[in-house]
Amino acid sequence: MKEKQTKRKFEKYFIFALLCGIGLVAAGIFGIVSSRIESSEYKNSTDIRKVAAVIETLETHDEKDDNDVIVETKYKTGVSFEIDGKKYTGRYQFNAYARDYAKKNAYDRLRRGDTIDVEVYKTKNGDYKISPDGTPVDFLLYCLAILFGAVIIVGMLYEIFGRKTKKGESEPTEKAEKN
Repeated sequence: MKEKQTKRKFEKYFIFALLCGIGLVAAGIFGIVSSRIESSEYKNSTDIRKVAAVIETLETHDEKDDNDVIVETKYKTGVSFEIDGKKYTGRYQFNAYARDYAKKNAYDRLRRGDTIDVEVYKTKNGDYKISPDGTPVDFLLYCLAILFGAVIIVGMLYEIFGRKTKKGESEPTEKAEKN
C-alpha cells in the first residue's frame, strides 16, 4: 500500500516536471516567433523615427565583477510618447559601462518625468512601437529553453512510460494487471 502511495507521489512530480518541460518548449517557441515577427515588422516599416519620450518608470541594475566593483549599469524604463496626437507607451532599455563616466553620469541623473530620445517605427496596423532590441543572445536563450524543455519531456516520458524492471521486461500496464 505504501509503495503505491510513493509511486503515485513520484508520478505527480514526473507529471509536474513534464508540464514544466512543455512550458519551456512553448516559451522558447513563442519567444522565437514573436521576436522574428517584430524584427520583420521593423525591417518592413515605412516610418522609422526618433521621438522624445517621457520616462514613466525607471529601474536600475548594477552588474559587478568578482571584486564587487560595478562594471555596468542597466536601465529599464517605461516610457510614453506622442505621435500625431495619439499617446503610446512602451519599455526601453539602455546601459552604461562604468568606464564611460560621462554617459553613466548622465544616465544616473535621469528621473521620472525626464525626456529621452527613443527610436520608434510604424507597424502595419498604423500604430507606433519602440524599436526592437533583440540580440543574438536572446535567440540563443530561446533555443536553449526549447532544448532543455525537450530533454525534460523525453526524460519524464521515459520515467512515466518506459521504465524497465530488474528482469529487463517492461512494467505491465493496468490492463495487463487486470487479466
